[in-house]
This record gives sequence, structure tokens and C-alpha cells, in this order.
Amino acid sequence: MKIAIDTIVDYSNYGNRLQNYALQKVLENQGHEVITLRNYTRIIPNEPKSIRIKRLLKEGHFIDKSYRKVVKKIGKLKHSKKYDALRVKNFVAFTDTYIHESNFRINQNTTDFSFDDDIDCYVVGSDQVWNCNFSRFSSFDFISFSTKPRISYAGSFGINSVPTKFVPMYRKGLNSFNAISVRESAGKKLVEQMSDQSAEVVLDPTLLLDKEDWLALTKRCNNYSEKYILVYFLGKPTHKEKHYIKQYAQKRHLKVKQLVTYADLDLWVADPAEFINLFRQTEAVFTDSFHACVFSIMFNRYFEAFTRNYDGPSMNSRLETLFTDLGLEDRWHREHSHYQKIDYVAVKKRLEKRQQESMQFLIRSLSSVEKAQSNYYHIEN
Repeated sequence: MKIAIDTIVDYSNYGNRLQNYALQKVLENQGHEVITLRNYTRIIPNEPKSIRIKRLLKEGHFIDKSYRKVVKKIGKLKHSKKYDALRVKNFVAFTDTYIHESNFRINQNTTDFSFDDDIDCYVVGSDQVWNCNFSRFSSFDFISFSTKPRISYAGSFGINSVPTKFVPMYRKGLNSFNAISVRESAGKKLVEQMSDQSAEVVLDPTLLLDKEDWLALTKRCNNYSEKYILVYFLGKPTHKEKHYIKQYAQKRHLKVKQLVTYADLDLWVADPAEFINLFRQTEAVFTDSFHACVFSIMFNRYFEAFTRNYDGPSMNSRLETLFTDLGLEDRWHREHSHYQKIDYVAVKKRLEKRQQESMQFLIRSLSSVEKAQSNYYHIEN
């Protein structure tokens, strides 16, 4: 079949690009032709330097705030616009190399859907495709423009409740699906509350690939001589959390590498392949990111997950589901975590079971679509 993936297209988000790549590869391994609908492109904000500096300081991007060091790092921000552009350029290059995007573009204003004639089935997911707090969210994420078969794979809401005004859109959209799977237990409840559909909880597509699949992306990446820990926060870690992480590194004489911060411009522009490479070589990971936890598990790394500190609804559900599935409930950072070791032998057994269950959902759902199409064409002819 020719399958179109509908997901969030973000040329600045590691988890987004890697889950898109993983789902495409899994579908292609089953013999399907796959494209990703090219939709919403990230726009680099034209933020004045003075405002950017104040925001970055407020958000805690500089761990060491001594005046001299801050001034030195702020000097680098003169070229921050250039580095933002280079970051996006590297993400786009990764996408062009590894992800088959459509040669047409759709958005909320699209009226020409002639491309639909060439599509046999749509797969919606993964990522937070059904998060109504995102400005990009629309009925298009339920494939409202088509009558073709559609399933969701690991679709995510990213929230635990939906505002009443959006419920009719969700109800109509969800009821149009041939089969629904979600990434977290909270999503399953939402689907079954708002529609007549049942939903199955499956693994994020990044966990359906083997470690060797991911290593294949890192062949041209750097080998680091210094041992390090990897810090990746999408929210703002507290002073206590920063101190805890710093102490962990100091006690073990490890360097600290930080992602998504202007304090380290080399890593700021790192593409998704280098992201994988960093997890391949790190000694430990400290993060509030779902996909950082995923790749810590993939490479059997010690890691601790922190509750994301930001202004918005909790996004913990996807991590809670993942940790429950794999017996990793103790990975949540506590004030006294005592650096508990991870039994990756036990984790692997549970992961393999969930991989089989998740693949069975995908194979079963797509086979049902193929069978229905075969019957339709037989009747037509």
C-alpha cells in the first residue's frame, strides 16, 4: 500500500524527527511505500537580542551565572540568529536524507486535496498530534479531508483532559478511524470517553527499532574522548536539581554536556543523528524529555527523569506509561535517588513483549485495511 503519515513536522525537535523516521522505517519494513505529509514548518522567531538575553537568563540556560562568564556567553548570542538558522538547516538536511516527505505541502488553508487519489491509507502519529493546545491542531489530524482508511499509531494527546469546546471535533474525528492506538494510558481513556472507539496502548515507534538501526545513523558522527553525562531539559530545572546533577558529575569526574542551550552552541546545532550519537556514548542522562528516556533505555544508560517545570498541563502521562510497561517506576528523580542501578536484563524482556504487542496492532490493523480494499476493488471490477 501507499501510506501517508500524518504527524507534527518540526525541524527543531529531536523526538519529533526520530519518531517520524522510526514509523516510516517500520512501515517500509512491512513492504509499504511511505511518505510523510509535509505540513507545518518551524519559523525562526526574529527576537531582539536584548529580550533574548533576558529570557535566557530567566529560563536558566546559564548554569554558572557569574558576571564574567555570562557576559562571555552572551557575546556568543550576537550570532544566535545564525545558529538558529544552522540548527534548522541541519534538521532539514537530516529529514531530506532519511524521511520521505511529500512533494506537496498542506496546512489549515489547503483546498486542493488531489494528492488523496494516490494514497491507500493514512497513519496518524506518533507525537502529540491530538494536543489541542498546539496552534497547529486541526481536524486535518483526523484526516477530515479524505474518505480513505486511516489508523493511528501511538497517537498522543499530551494532556489528560480536553476542553469541552473541542470534544465534538474529537468525537467526529476519532469515530472516523478504522483502528486507534495511543502512546499513553491517559490517551486511551480520552479516546474511549469521547468516541465509540476502543484504543490500544502501544510503544512509541522509536522503541520498535533495534539498537543497530539507530547506530546506523551515527556512522559519520564524532567519537568523544572525554567521558560525560548528558543533560537535556525542555523545561526549567530547579536550582536543587542543577546542583544534584553537577554533584553527580563532579563525584565521577565527568564532563557535563547540555543539549538545547546556547551555552553550548556546538550541541545547539546538532542534528538528530548526533543526538543519537550522544546517547550512544554518554555515561548517564538527566532529563525531563520522553525521547531522552527512550534512548537512554535503548542504549542501556543510567538515567533519571525529572518532572518538567513549565507553565502548562502535566505531560507526565507518557513517561508514567512507559515506566510502568518496562518496570522503571524508580526512574523518577527524587531528592534522595541514591543512584539506583537499572536491571536492563529485566527491562529487555518486558520491552520485547511490548514490541511484539505493538507490532501486532500495526500489522493487524493494516492487514484489515488491505483486505477491505481488496474486496472493494474486486466488487468494482
